[in-house]
Amino acid sequence: MIASKIIAHRGLSSLAPENTLAAITLAAEHGIEWIEIDAIALGDGSIVMWHDNSIDRCSDGTGSMAEHSAQSITNLDCGSWFSEHHCGEKMVAIEPAIELIQSLGLGLNLEIKLYENSAATVVAPVLEALLKHWQDFDKLIISSFDRAALDYCQLHAPQIQRGKLYREIPGNWQEELKQLAAVSLHCKYQHLTAQQAVAVKAQGYDLYCYTVNDPSAVSELWQWGIDAIITDYPQRFLSTTGLIEN
Repeated sequence: MIASKIIAHRGLSSLAPENTLAAITLAAEHGIEWIEIDAIALGDGSIVMWHDNSIDRCSDGTGSMAEHSAQSITNLDCGSWFSEHHCGEKMVAIEPAIELIQSLGLGLNLEIKLYENSAATVVAPVLEALLKHWQDFDKLIISSFDRAALDYCQLHAPQIQRGKLYREIPGNWQEELKQLAAVSLHCKYQHLTAQQAVAVKAQGYDLYCYTVNDPSAVSELWQWGIDAIITDYPQRFLSTTGLIEN
């Protein structure tokens, strides 16, 4: 298994605004070993740590990502929607996020979202930042729903581990993972079957499930052989001794 069994979704997003430096720092402070974050392009080609294709839900601004630039996001408040304590939290470029994660010694599942952008537009700057700042490549997986993003990674940085994201696992998953030389399959836990889990593990892939916030919801899935869960509430899955509560 590559990742730890508990991966903090968009940082420790139940205790801090998602995809922020605060959420990353809190994850480390709580003893979480791996986090998941998202990378997306702004209209000027700048890559930021953000999930949605608009700024509406997690900031005090409005508009699509394509309508914004590195300059226009500087005045956004990306924390007050979450709590008064996080008022003034900023949207950050992917490079300082990567630097912080590496400096904290965390493992990283970096999800790339293309939306309407080309793979080169989004992936090339992400790879540049990773190759400049990342050291622990055994603790790094780039994942995506977008096949084009993973194809670009495979071509331009084959040394970086890749994982394919699905909502429901399709019939051609084996062929696709083999073509991508992927190390992991990531799927929505509600759609996973025991037969699929056994098949994925039999082929030697890591199997990660998202977004699991109730330990009881996946108690049976651990028995099926899943390797890790991606959760907003890692604290619910960790006992005081750091063991998973099944």
